[in-house]
Amino acid sequence: MALIEHPRSPIAGKLEGVHLFHYDGAPCAQRVRFALHEKGLSRGREVKFDAGDPVSCAGQQGAWVSRQVSLVKKDHLTEAYALIQPNLVVPALVHDGRLHIESMDIVEYLDEAFGGAPLVPKNDTAVMEDATGLTRLGKELHRSIRFVTFRWGLRGLARLSKEDEEQLRDLLKNGNDTEQLVNFYEGYDRQSIPETIYEEHLEKLNAAFRDHEHRLSDGRDFLTGSDLTMADVIWAMKTLRLIECGYPFEQCFPLYFAWFQRISQRPSFREGVMGKHRLMSSAFKFKARLENLLGIGLKREVLMRVT
Repeated sequence: MALIEHPRSPIAGKLEGVHLFHYDGAPCAQRVRFALHEKGLSRGREVKFDAGDPVSCAGQQGAWVSRQVSLVKKDHLTEAYALIQPNLVVPALVHDGRLHIESMDIVEYLDEAFGGAPLVPKNDTAVMEDATGLTRLGKELHRSIRFVTFRWGLRGLARLSKEDEEQLRDLLKNGNDTEQLVNFYEGYDRQSIPETIYEEHLEKLNAAFRDHEHRLSDGRDFLTGSDLTMADVIWAMKTLRLIECGYPFEQCFPLYFAWFQRISQRPSFREGVMGKHRLMSSAFKFKARLENLLGIGLKREVLMRVT
């Protein structure tokens, strides 16, 4: 479990109940919101991410307190957030003063802390091993999602200014760059990453979706069988992000697309993931449709390699 034993932030230890530091459009944060709602916790009040007053620090019965860390406003590149999340990414979760980072570790923690239908199927060894393997693969392909969605989705919207780059390097100078953000942004901002690198990451994702399509061909409802697990949690959010970038799942992997449709109809997805993300999601999908119509979108790139 990615538990920070001695948080540097003066806020963390004061928080009561469940507080989530997140951004509505970030897939890693969406995983945790999905799990929170699967566990019966609804979205509660909104407070500033760095608010430390008694009212803001109070918990909320049956709900999680939302602390929005705006990636657009670069809240994640501030000293205040670096004290909470040393990797400068979302999410981070505090439960009764204990700080947890790393999204899938948080999902596992929530599964233990709040019970209900298990997302980590510990009572079935075969399913557990399968879910663990798929979750591990999802983690390994995290960088591939970044490369593909930045190249064919966010494009210039995600570039950092020179000042932001300097701030990023300064905040990560003590060796916390587990996400390899500095190297990525240095190449991305200068448009010096070779196109072949983006294509290699896209093909890694294509290969994973081919495997998922095959495993779903036996009629199972979820990736590991008849029950939702942490494997579905991590892959559903990757899929949502790629759909927002114009990836043609319905055309290329119809069984996998049908699986995602089942996931997306769950109340935990509609409320926890999409809640306040619907407008942004619709905007990205509209942008992707235009780019695909112009022949410069992700759809063309995928169809060249899958069909």
